[in-house]
Amino acid sequence: MTQFETEIYLRYKQIIESQGVGTSVLAGGASPAPQRVRMEDLLDRYDAFCFDGYGTLYNRGSFVYEGAAEWFAMLRAAGKELRLITNAASDVDSVLAADAGKRGFAFSEAETISSGSLLKDLVAELRGRTVESCRGVRHGVREVYYIGRETGKHVLEDCGIKAVAPAVEPVEPIVAISSAKDTPETYEQAVKILRRPGSMLLVLNSDAWAPKIPGDDGMTVREPVSGALSERLRRDSVCEVNPAGCETYYLGKPFPAIWEKVKRSLPEGSRVLMVGDTLGTDVLGAKVAGFDSALVVGRNVPADELETDEKALGIRPDWYL
Repeated sequence: MTQFETEIYLRYKQIIESQGVGTSVLAGGASPAPQRVRMEDLLDRYDAFCFDGYGTLYNRGSFVYEGAAEWFAMLRAAGKELRLITNAASDVDSVLAADAGKRGFAFSEAETISSGSLLKDLVAELRGRTVESCRGVRHGVREVYYIGRETGKHVLEDCGIKAVAPAVEPVEPIVAISSAKDTPETYEQAVKILRRPGSMLLVLNSDAWAPKIPGDDGMTVREPVSGALSERLRRDSVCEVNPAGCETYYLGKPFPAIWEKVKRSLPEGSRVLMVGDTLGTDVLGAKVAGFDSALVVGRNVPADELETDEKALGIRPDWYL
């Protein structure tokens, strides 16, 4: 991990701990090295298998990782509970499920839980507050300045939120990020908004780094994504008006709200495994949920950086795949 990525995920840990999840739950860096296994070795250990999407099962376009389709087919045939737990906020859950289906992973909408799907509850909470701003009393989140994929506006629209045009400031100083699709102009505009009194940053996708599709040489390149963009904005929002920076809300893995939704979707008492490619979201998140985790090594965590990254974050999965 880069130093910046490490700082982001350590910040996530601190936020989660401040929400009442103790350090003993999140610890794991000093535990014995996880065993390398195959998916079939885990078949009888768990009743439910939760999968990250991008970087674990598939990537952009029609790319599917080797062996992922076989995992899915084997677990379906065994009658296991399956869930797609994704930080993708590029569209509503029905569309994300359909997109996974086009790649060969037939998750139903009910089996698909995205970070974007949590926005509706957050918005309801925010609208229930009365907040003083420079423009008087507001009840919150009617329009936002949005950076992300065009389809991500469907997530906002589903919550009754309008995304203003790129050159426009919303009435309320709120910026929403779903992917790293910024330009110098949109970044400058977002910082301007976040330096207003009472500003708010909604991070719809907390992923800081993500793997690209492997090149012809088989090498995987990683790139900063929405979580990294959001942290840059948060830091740049610090100013005389906002000495602590903008108020920031994070949706998705590793934060508790998504895991509560996952638990409600599963039969009570299920033995659950979270399978993902990222220490700071999938593995940390599984610990928050009280689930076991399996890390797919070599995608978002290069094998030669694994030990260093685990020590830096103080977390380890239960298994390596």
